[in-house]
Amino acid sequence: MNVLQRLIRADDTRKTRFHTSNGHLCLSPPEFLRALATTVCRVVFQSHSRSPWLAFSAINYLEPLISGKRVFEFGSGMSTLWFARRCKQVVSVESNPDWYEVLRQQSSGLENIQMIHAISEQDYLGVLSAFGGKFDLIVIDGLYRTQCLSLARHYLEAEGLLVVDNTDARPELAAAAKRLFADSRIMAFRGWAPGHLHPHETTIIRDVPAEAVDSDSLMARRALG
Repeated sequence: MNVLQRLIRADDTRKTRFHTSNGHLCLSPPEFLRALATTVCRVVFQSHSRSPWLAFSAINYLEPLISGKRVFEFGSGMSTLWFARRCKQVVSVESNPDWYEVLRQQSSGLENIQMIHAISEQDYLGVLSAFGGKFDLIVIDGLYRTQCLSLARHYLEAEGLLVVDNTDARPELAAAAKRLFADSRIMAFRGWAPGHLHPHETTIIRDVPAEAVDSDSLMARRALG
């Protein structure tokens, strides 16, 4: 891909820089400007956004639902710090030693974060069961995502939330989510995200009782809108 193609398309999975990898066009000017500002800060000034690197609409949807919750993350990031300031407990497993050290230092003053560096696939996947009990929210945004997805349901509280990022770029992951959680509410949030100058898709799975479906749909529309 030459420089002009990269400028227009971002990468070879997209029709244009304004499309997700699975072809959805995202034209929200406010989201684009936020993504542009945070991307400039990340690339030019090495300053990361303090928001999770999820679609903005997914962040808006999650924020009112997570206060006091217990969170597990496959893959650490700015989301680790963001969740810790809002939730009761955050357990986060990270495979990259350099990124682990950065996040470990940045989270040193937050006593409700437990960070684990896991090298092997077995250790990485095993952290979830090692902590015991169930979690209100599980985030899948690191390695071995399909395997993580297969594990998640057993460790998710009833009516809990499961966040699976980049499902537009990983069709097999989106298909697995639909297969494994066919009886749950699956919502795809498509749009721009902090620190990235192209949109993507964050899928949120929520197991809600039947009477909550209408209000859940309303919250999703507001988050997207």
